[in-house]
Amino acid sequence: MDELLTTTKQCLSIVSTSTLKDEEIKMLIRAGKEDLIRQGINADEYINNELIKSSIIMFVKANFGNVDIKEKELAQRTYSLLCKNLGLSSDYKESDSNA
Repeated sequence: MDELLTTTKQCLSIVSTSTLKDEEIKMLIRAGKEDLIRQGINADEYINNELIKSSIIMFVKANFGNVDIKEKELAQRTYSLLCKNLGLSSDYKESDSNA
């Protein structure tokens, strides 16, 4: 989580030593990961994969704080596109072992 937190803060233009918004960012990172899992994408197994990290960061950017609405909209579109593409790849899909 620490590496992803640091990278996310950089993408949000937040100084890495600042901790004021860390809890909000961590909550959004967890929510992004859970949203990927909800969509059937195996975010747990591939958490160190750059596409999964990028997706989570775009989720955070789309939902974080009071930033420019156009940036949030772009981040949301990017997140949706990444999710769609990840969902099309059998490499990232959760296996349905309960079926």
